Amino acid sequence: MAQRCIAGYSDDRPVSASLVRSRLTNALTGAPPVLAVARDGREIAGWCAVRRPEPGEQRARLWGPVVDPAVRRAGLGRRLLQTVVEAVEWPLVTTDVPVDRDCATDFFTRSGGEVLDTITVLHGVPADGVLGAVTAADIEEPETYVATAACRFAGLEASFAASTWARWRDDARFHPEALLLDPPTGSLLLALAQKNATSSELLLAEVWAADAEVRRRLISQAHTLAGARQVVTVRAVTRQDPGDFVACGMRVTGRCQTFTLPGGR
Repeated sequence: MAQRCIAGYSDDRPVSASLVRSRLTNALTGAPPVLAVARDGREIAGWCAVRRPEPGEQRARLWGPVVDPAVRRAGLGRRLLQTVVEAVEWPLVTTDVPVDRDCATDFFTRSGGEVLDTITVLHGVPADGVLGAVTAADIEEPETYVATAACRFAGLEASFAASTWARWRDDARFHPEALLLDPPTGSLLLALAQKNATSSELLLAEVWAADAEVRRRLISQAHTLAGARQVVTVRAVTRQDPGDFVACGMRVTGRCQTFTLPGGR
């Protein structure tokens, strides 16, 4: 259902059951999501979920509401959202909402949401070549490397930074050979491969690097990795200036926003 709902928008990407499961379940605690489901007889008509905060997180992540296109405009999304908001005790932040989906932006604005971040979405083409990057599979104690980078480049608090490797490793798309490293500077690029029956992509999820030269080298290496993994598209999402991605041949295809929603008791 999620795949049908994003088709044709700038955040269109391959969705699989394993991806949804890994995004909704807490990586560190294994806690299941808070989930509201609407049914039309035996068929699912819509759903809305909240992934509980991991230890060290202040907000819970809202996924949805997702409503079958055949039954939209009847208030079902609002009822699903209200159900989960009333069921949880944490302030909520949405997943990425494309600005080209006006109805979704209006929905969260009318629901009391405020824009937290604006995110640029870019697409690129996999490249041929031999991958010469160091990866997490090549070093001892990658969790220490990642935790250090999380403190240095992402500004994460030490205890939460220490859990970064475990949270990434639990993602259904993660593989150590797709975590590209630059040991001299402590930099990294997290790439996540996702495939389903109809499409595939390599998502450049995080680029933590000391300077533009290192960032661009890692981004170029990720395109070579995409070619080796035989995926169709390279996609990047970034809250920063997209110039380094554009310099590596990627093109801006859209922008998304995240919203905070009233809550927290």
